Amino acid sequence: MSEPKVEKFLTKSSADTSEGSSASLPLGGCSPAMIVGGCSPAMIAGGCSPAFGSESPAPVRNPSPPREILGLSDNIGGTAFSKHWLFRTLMNLLKVIEQPVDNAATTSESVSNTDAKGDCVKGSSLDESNSTQLNDSSKSVKEAAKDSPAKDRQLAGAQLDSIPTADSDIINISDTLQDELCQLWDMSSDENVAKLLQEFKAVDILIEVISKSNAPRATEIAIGILGNMACTASVCESMASSQFLVVLSLSLLGKTDAPTLVEATRFLTTVLSNEKCRDVWLKEYASDTKYIEDIKFILRSSVNKDLLTNTASLLDYILDVSDELCRTWSSVTLLTAVVEALKQLGLVVEEGTFSLLHCLQMMSTQTNGVAAIIDEVESTVDILKEFLLKICEDEIVNLEDRRAGVVASAVSVLNSALTSSPAGYSLLFSDKKCIRCLLKILYACDKEGLARHTPASSPHRSLSSDNLITTLKEVLFLIVADIISIGYKEETELSQIDSAEDSISERTTPSWLQYMNNDCEKTRLKSLTAGIVKHCSVEILKFIRTLSEKYELTRLQLVIKDTYDNIPHTDSNSSSDSDNANKFC
Repeated sequence: MSEPKVEKFLTKSSADTSEGSSASLPLGGCSPAMIVGGCSPAMIAGGCSPAFGSESPAPVRNPSPPREILGLSDNIGGTAFSKHWLFRTLMNLLKVIEQPVDNAATTSESVSNTDAKGDCVKGSSLDESNSTQLNDSSKSVKEAAKDSPAKDRQLAGAQLDSIPTADSDIINISDTLQDELCQLWDMSSDENVAKLLQEFKAVDILIEVISKSNAPRATEIAIGILGNMACTASVCESMASSQFLVVLSLSLLGKTDAPTLVEATRFLTTVLSNEKCRDVWLKEYASDTKYIEDIKFILRSSVNKDLLTNTASLLDYILDVSDELCRTWSSVTLLTAVVEALKQLGLVVEEGTFSLLHCLQMMSTQTNGVAAIIDEVESTVDILKEFLLKICEDEIVNLEDRRAGVVASAVSVLNSALTSSPAGYSLLFSDKKCIRCLLKILYACDKEGLARHTPASSPHRSLSSDNLITTLKEVLFLIVADIISIGYKEETELSQIDSAEDSISERTTPSWLQYMNNDCEKTRLKSLTAGIVKHCSVEILKFIRTLSEKYELTRLQLVIKDTYDNIPHTDSNSSSDSDNANKFC
């Protein structure tokens, strides 16, 4: 019997099929349509459909080709994010901010629910009318950007100052729209998404959100998205062309909402990291003292760790890249604000502390900054001493990664405070932990220096790090030498004042000498005495020996003698050196 033709199956009526005749169906239960059109995607995954009589509907055509093949892909670049979803979210945001305050919350809820069917990774392609609508909706902001910088500054300030603060006047964005905007915020860190957002005039829309909305959450999200977009260099450079955005973003430093300030300071730090466009923002900082006053207020008043860390990074960037602002901003009020922020952060070895200490170091390079340190020498030395003591809590001081840099900043400011105001040395004499801390760091510098020249570690070391360790060690030796010199001078003056009846037993051994003789490890003590000879002067070593004899510190005397015996002597001067050695010893 010949096989039935396909045409015969196609002419079978639905009534015939419902009779369940096995002769009309091929083995396995596939319908005639399957023979002609193939299996559906579900069948490809799970096999052909069940036998005749199942409740599942029979497929009637082949699966559609992937949208990428047809050139209809909705994906953004190589991501899974949807262009349509992104556009719809921006449009929903625009509908909310363009509504009167009384209707904004209702509109926010309705526009979110209307388009809630889509998601951020799936959608249909954009049409030209929607794109035109989005471009037209940003005209007001674009026209404002064409005004003069002075007018931009006045406009931005006026808009921010006019925002009502009463709770009844705050626009409440619906939870649905907030979730969508938060998804957009996360997406905007991708370079492809950032560039598409720029193409869709998202910067103009977000500027309008910040300038018109009085909802703290909306402002936070808007400036947060701008911060992510600014990580893309080309987008950041485009932002710098908007003087209105420059003024508006800096004006946010005067806000009182902590989450908004966290994102605003992050955005301002990000744009400063772009060398091609940072001058635009630096020029605006220099135009108004209000900005530094806002920064100082945050540092001395905030208890928010993230906000203090971001503000410290922002200030650090400004002082580091602009000598002019570093000179004009260095003052007693800024110094006290930085010290207060250090106390609030608890001197934890983290990014915020690093930035604040580097700010102090930058201030110490300016005349105004040195004057401020002299005026506040006690609080400055106390906070630096506390930080160095915390660094030295571990038995071995860690100078890897950024720790060497932050310790160098602290030591540099300490040296500036001590040399500018000798009264600061008394703050170090009162606690033998200070000299212990300095010697531990010195010993760590020697060990780190040796490690940096071993073959195993040299590929991972940089020349700048080597120079930093060397400089740190030299400054520390100078500080220790100054402490010893001043201590020797004070002891000499006391001896001259004392009457002849006074005896040595009635006098108290200075705390720093007690530590050297009783508590300091011998290896550290030898490293100190050898370093004093190399980096300072043999005279300093003589001061130590004189005082050690005065207070009968035998162990210290022996270490000093060993150090002096190891000082190299030339043949031509061997006799004189030998005489000096005998005289010294």
